[in-house]
Amino acid sequence: MFSICIIQLFSSTTFVVPPIVEVDVKLIEGIIVKAGSTIRLPAIMRGLPVPTAKWVIDGEEIKSEGNIKIDTDNFSTVLSIADCTRHHTGIYILTVSNSAGSKTVSLNVTVLDVPAAPIGPVNILEVTPDSMVIEWRPPKDDGGSPVMNYIVEKRESNKETWGGVKGTEYRFRVKAVNMIGEGETREIPESVIAKDIVIPPEIEVDATCRDRLTVRVGHNINVVAYVKARPEPEITWSKGESVFEKDKRTTLTNNLPVVQMRIKEATRADHGKYTLKAVNEAGEASATITVNVLDRPGHCQNLKLTYVTKNSCMVSWDAPEDNGGTEITNYIVECREPSIRAWSMISSDCTNRMVKVHEGVLKETFFMVDKCVENHTYQFRVQSTNDGGESAWVRTSDILVKEEVQKPVLDLKFVGTVVVKAGESVRLEAGLRGKPQPEVTWVKEKTTGDNPRISIDTGHDYSKFLLTKTKRSDTGKYVVTATNSAGSFTAYANVTVLDIPGPVRDMKVSGISTDKCRVVWDPPEDDGGCEVDSYILEKCETRRMVWSTYSASIVTNYCNVTRLVEGNEYIFRVRAENKMGTGPPMESKPITYLKFCIKIMCFFLPFKGEPDPPKKMDILEITKNSATLGWLKPLRDGGSKINGYIVEYQQDGQPEDKWTLYAVVKDLTIVVAGLKENTKYRFRVAARNAIGCSLAREAEGIFEVKEQLSMYTKMLCSPIINVFLFMLNITNYIVEKCDVSRGDWVTVASCTKTSCRIGKLTPGKEYGFRVRAENRFGISEPIYSEKMIARHPFGKSHISTHLNTDTQRD
Repeated sequence: MFSICIIQLFSSTTFVVPPIVEVDVKLIEGIIVKAGSTIRLPAIMRGLPVPTAKWVIDGEEIKSEGNIKIDTDNFSTVLSIADCTRHHTGIYILTVSNSAGSKTVSLNVTVLDVPAAPIGPVNILEVTPDSMVIEWRPPKDDGGSPVMNYIVEKRESNKETWGGVKGTEYRFRVKAVNMIGEGETREIPESVIAKDIVIPPEIEVDATCRDRLTVRVGHNINVVAYVKARPEPEITWSKGESVFEKDKRTTLTNNLPVVQMRIKEATRADHGKYTLKAVNEAGEASATITVNVLDRPGHCQNLKLTYVTKNSCMVSWDAPEDNGGTEITNYIVECREPSIRAWSMISSDCTNRMVKVHEGVLKETFFMVDKCVENHTYQFRVQSTNDGGESAWVRTSDILVKEEVQKPVLDLKFVGTVVVKAGESVRLEAGLRGKPQPEVTWVKEKTTGDNPRISIDTGHDYSKFLLTKTKRSDTGKYVVTATNSAGSFTAYANVTVLDIPGPVRDMKVSGISTDKCRVVWDPPEDDGGCEVDSYILEKCETRRMVWSTYSASIVTNYCNVTRLVEGNEYIFRVRAENKMGTGPPMESKPITYLKFCIKIMCFFLPFKGEPDPPKKMDILEITKNSATLGWLKPLRDGGSKINGYIVEYQQDGQPEDKWTLYAVVKDLTIVVAGLKENTKYRFRVAARNAIGCSLAREAEGIFEVKEQLSMYTKMLCSPIINVFLFMLNITNYIVEKCDVSRGDWVTVASCTKTSCRIGKLTPGKEYGFRVRAENRFGISEPIYSEKMIARHPFGKSHISTHLNTDTQRD
């Protein structure tokens, strides 16, 4: 049916008719076609002016191209799609429009096809020797009609044909089927062997008992777990070393995958760790479940009175062996007099004979009962409490409340002597016992008055002593005394404060000549608590008052000072040195050196004094690490027999007064070993008698220590070597000692025998010894003794060292 609209505009007349479109009702309801056929969608359209047609699907305009064709004239439009596929399924929208408006219709098209391949992967869920279970997911596209069934095919791996399931190694594929036909196949990419699937056991404990299962006494214990395994595993339950079996209270159920253990009417003894174990041919698995059975706590242990005074006492106990499965919340303590049968609470002010001592939360395992009546007898009892209830009571025997008396006892927390450096603190502590509480005093022996650097802290069972900023004068015995009405107890501690040594004593200058003198002193009265290692000697001309170090490493308590200027006035000072540092100096009186006339007198007048220096000194041989020295006896021995020669060396470049003592020997030769190769040295020797030491005789020149093949020829030309040419065998043994704590070797003897006695050892120190043989060609490698500790076997410190040389080569 059509309608006509007449519109008059101005003076002319134009007819405009909105468009209409007519299509078959079946197209609107939807048509179904098979894939590969042709889709034809015709429509009739009318309107003035002639309308245009536009076809759209999924928001995109359809154009004539390929197998899609659109035929449109003034009265109709037709959309044709040849050889259609599933892709052409959808709602096609036709819009007819002109200047008067537009009209739209929707046409539903369904293209049916076979299903797509099932969605992979295809999984093998179960394999047995004669069957398999295969799993897959439905296809993403069912082809437009529901999947009616699936077709599963198999073939043996070594064949190309497909058939039913049997045999050993197989390949599988699956496809879906709908009303149109069979769809694409999905194939398992790998071969599958027809055999049993073996799965080792896996255990998962139910969430209700996974961490901890807690029940009260009398309730049931129910543990549930899930076991996955193939083949079915053997299930066992155990607690500790005991394997559980069914009995009157215990039920074990295995309904795989669910396993269950049930214990009726639990007792406190049922608490603990239970183990579930599953075993099959593929392996084993286990799980542990902790079961806590709540009950009242056990009774308290070791109830006793640990402290009694005339009006109070302290009750103490140990916690129960079994807390009932939950934390002890508090303890209850009660007391009564034995003549009263009932334990009852009246007031808490202890004014009557019966009193409940403590009610409420008391977590400590002791309680101080105060306001008791002196010389009255009491009984005490205690019980523990937790969330499950109260334990049984534990009581004491009759206790008489009176002052307990115990003589003081002190227990010092160290052994031996406390050694500290000056400025450090001394901490002493002593354990303290005694009743009543003792009073404690700390004093230094033979000292009166308070010391602001001392603080004392005394508690119930201890006393602590602290001395800060210690001084050397703090060295001594410290006495601690504890006193109470029962008596007193005294202990002491020795304290040594290490510091620098004190000044040397009785310093004298003697042996004065035109250019030398001898400075002698006594060791310090106080060595600072540790041995004096050396002395430092300094000299000063009074007209200049500038101090210079003459020697910084003197090991004796005297020194021969040389190279002085005749007529000058000198002052000397000496300082002692230990491992803590250098002590204060001690100065001599000014000394003036006399004129030449004094020299003449000193030369001709008979007197006893230091010897002359050795007459001549020469270097007999040099190797890459040693030098052989030789010299002749002094012209005069000073009126006293020469008892040794002091040998020293100096490395080139060191200060003029810095000489190193190597050894003191009685012979006229020595091998100075341990020198640095390719290094230059100076050497000197001084004679010594009972009076003192001579001036040193220095070898002329600086000598480089290195291998020198022509040295033997030089030795033959030396004016003093003829004295030693007759010596073909061993001429000397050099004995050295080492203080193990210090690590340095020192020559202590030079002898021709194969044994010697070594004195001046410090008792308790550990020493090592070594001996070297010497002939005219040099010194041998050393032989070492075992380390040994100096002792007092005969009241005097000594060690005898013997060397068996037998026959040695030249």
